[in-house]
Amino acid sequence: MEAFREILWNVPGGPWAIYPVALVVTIVFIYAILIRFLEVWRRGKPEDRFHPFWSRIGNFIKLGVVEGLLHRKFLREFYPGIAHLFIFWGSIILLLGAGIDFLGHYWLHSWVHGAPFLAESLIDDIGGLLVFTGAIIFIIRRYAQKPGAFQERLDRSADDLIAISLILAVVITGFLVEAFRITAVEPGTEAAWYAWSALGLVISKTFVGLSPATSLVLHKVFWFVHIILAVGAVVYISLFYNKLAHIIVAPANVFFRSREPKGALQPIDLEEAETFGVGKIGDFTWKQLLDLDACTRCGRCQEVCPAYLSGQPLSPKKLIQSLKEHLLEESKYPLKVKVPKTSLLIPDADPPRSLIGEVIPEDAIWSCCTCRACEEACPVYVEHINKFVDMRRNLILEQAKVPELAEPILTSIEARGHVVIGTTNTRTDWEGDLKIKHLSEDSQVDLVWWLGCQASLEDRSMKIAQAFGKVLKAANVNFATLGTEESCCGDPARRMGNEYLFQMQATKNIELLKNYGVTKIVTTCPHCFNTIKNEYPQFGGEFEVIHHSQLITQLITEGRLKLTSGLNQRITYHDPCYLGRHNDIYEPPRQVLKAIPQVNLVEMERSRSNSFCCGGGGGRFWVEEHQGKRISDVRIEDVIKTNAEVVATACPYCMQMLEDSIKSKGAEESLKDLDIAELVAEAIE
Repeated sequence: MEAFREILWNVPGGPWAIYPVALVVTIVFIYAILIRFLEVWRRGKPEDRFHPFWSRIGNFIKLGVVEGLLHRKFLREFYPGIAHLFIFWGSIILLLGAGIDFLGHYWLHSWVHGAPFLAESLIDDIGGLLVFTGAIIFIIRRYAQKPGAFQERLDRSADDLIAISLILAVVITGFLVEAFRITAVEPGTEAAWYAWSALGLVISKTFVGLSPATSLVLHKVFWFVHIILAVGAVVYISLFYNKLAHIIVAPANVFFRSREPKGALQPIDLEEAETFGVGKIGDFTWKQLLDLDACTRCGRCQEVCPAYLSGQPLSPKKLIQSLKEHLLEESKYPLKVKVPKTSLLIPDADPPRSLIGEVIPEDAIWSCCTCRACEEACPVYVEHINKFVDMRRNLILEQAKVPELAEPILTSIEARGHVVIGTTNTRTDWEGDLKIKHLSEDSQVDLVWWLGCQASLEDRSMKIAQAFGKVLKAANVNFATLGTEESCCGDPARRMGNEYLFQMQATKNIELLKNYGVTKIVTTCPHCFNTIKNEYPQFGGEFEVIHHSQLITQLITEGRLKLTSGLNQRITYHDPCYLGRHNDIYEPPRQVLKAIPQVNLVEMERSRSNSFCCGGGGGRFWVEEHQGKRISDVRIEDVIKTNAEVVATACPYCMQMLEDSIKSKGAEESLKDLDIAELVAEAIE
C-alpha cells in the first residue's frame, strides 16, 4: 500500500471548517495594514522611495538572500543569531508544508502520495523542531538570564512574552495533533510510515494507553485549538502590531531603504521648504515613520553605539522607541500594546509633548557622532542618522540653538572658510620648501589634491600634508592644490545641522572646481572625501574622488612608489568611520601598511565595519563630553590591548582625538599616532 495522508482528516466539515476563518483573518490583516497606513505612516511627509523600481527589486532580492536567507547580520552574534535563524527557517518550512498540503488536496495529488508525502512529513517535523528550539533559546536568553547591561539591551516585555508564547503554543499543538493522529489509527501497513513523522511518533508513545476513539476526539480538539491559536496569533499581531509584525514591516522597510550613497544626507530645498528640519513628528517623511514600526528593540544598535557605550545621554534604540511612542500618541492609533519604558521621553512631561526637549532631549540629539555603527548593525535597515541631523537642522535653523563650543566653528566657516579657530597659519604655510603647484598657476594637472581644513591649517595635521606631499613628489604625480582658494567642504556645518551654510560652501566650491575644469580629486580627510564624492553630486558637482590611502596603494601597485626603509614596529590600524562604514574602504589602508617592510600589523578586536568611533564625527570634535568617558579614551583602550607601538590613522580628526587620549592615558612614551602617509614618507626616505 502506497504511503498516503488524507488532508483535513477527521475534521468536521473539511475545508469549510477553515476557509471562512481564513477569510476573516485576511480581512483583519488588510484592515490592520490600511489603518496603520492611514493613521500612522501617512502622517509623514512625501518621499520618493520607489525609484528606480526594477533596480530596487533586484537589489531587494539579492539582499533577501544575504540578510534574510543567510542571516548575515544576525549571525554576527551567534547566540541570538542562531535562535532567529532556527525560527526563521523552521517557519518557512512549516509554511511551505501547509502550501503543499493545500495544493495536494486540490490539484497536485501526487505530492501527498508515496515518497513525496513521507519526505514532507519528515521535513515538517524538522521545521517544527527548529522553531521550538529557537523559541526556547529566546526565552532562556531574555527571561532566565540575570539582568544587567545585557538586560538593558533586551528589555523584559509582556508583549515579547506573548509573541514567543504564541509561537511555542502553535508548534506544540501541531505536534500533539500529529501524535493523536498516530494513536487514533489502528496499527497496520501505515505503521511503517510513522517513522517519517518522528517527533509525532515519539510524543504518541506517551499516549499508548488511549483508545482509538479517545484519540480521535483529542485529535479533533487539538486540531481546532491549533487553528484557533494560529488564527488568533495573526489577528493579535495584525491589530496590536505585536513585535512579530516585523515579519511584514521589516521586509517593507528593507525594500524602501535608501538607495543613495551611505555617506550622503538628504538635502533641503531651501527655496521651497516651509520648515527646516524636524520639529514635530509629522515633519519626518513616511519612510522615517515606517522605520519606527520596523524596529524590533533588539538592541544591536545600542550595543555598538560609541555614545551609549561611553556613558553619553543617548541610545539609538531608545531614540527610535521614543519617537514611535510619541508617534502613536499623536496619531491616536486605536490599538496599542505596552512596551518596556526604554524610551528617552521626559517622565514628567504629559502629552502633548514637544518632540525636541520632551520626547528627545537636546543632549541626546547632540551626542550622536554620525559614525553609522547603529545602521551597520541594524538587521532591518532603520536609518538613524538622518533623524538626528533633521532634528539638529530644526534646532539651528528654526530655533537658533547651537552647542556653545560648536557655534564659533560655524561662525568661522562662514567668515573665514575653515574650522581651525585661533590659527595664524594660512592654507599654504604647510608647504615649506616642497614647491607645491597651485591651480591658479597651472591647471593642466592629472590630479587635484583637496587638503581640508585640518591638514592645511592645524599644526599637528600639517605634518600629514607635508608627508603626503613628499609621497606624491616621490611618485612623480602631476598634481596641484587650490592653495589659498580652498575653503571648508562644509561637512561640519551639514552634520551639525546648518544646511544653509553647507549648501553655501558646496555651491561655492563646486563652481571653483568647475571653473578650473577639475575632474579628479584626492583627499587626505575622509570627511572631505565623503562630502565631495557623495554629497556634492546633489548640487551638480560630479567629480572622481579618491582617498589618499587608495592613491598610495595604487602608486605602490604600479611600482611608482618604492618603500625601501623598514620600520620594524608593531602597528594597529584604526578605521575612520567616514572612510569605513560610510564608504566601505577597509583594505587600501591595510595594503599600504603591509607594503612597508618589517611592519607587524595587528588588528584590534573592534575593526573594519565593527570599528569603534574616535568620537570626533558629526561635529562632536568641537563639543565637550560632560557625561561618562571620552569616546576616544575608550578607543585608545582598544589600541593599548594590542600592545602596538603605533596606531595608524587615515583621518586628521581621528588623529587628534586619539592623540589627546594617548596623552590623557600617559602613554606618549610607548604609543605613537601616525597617519599612513607619514609612515609611507618614512619608508621611502
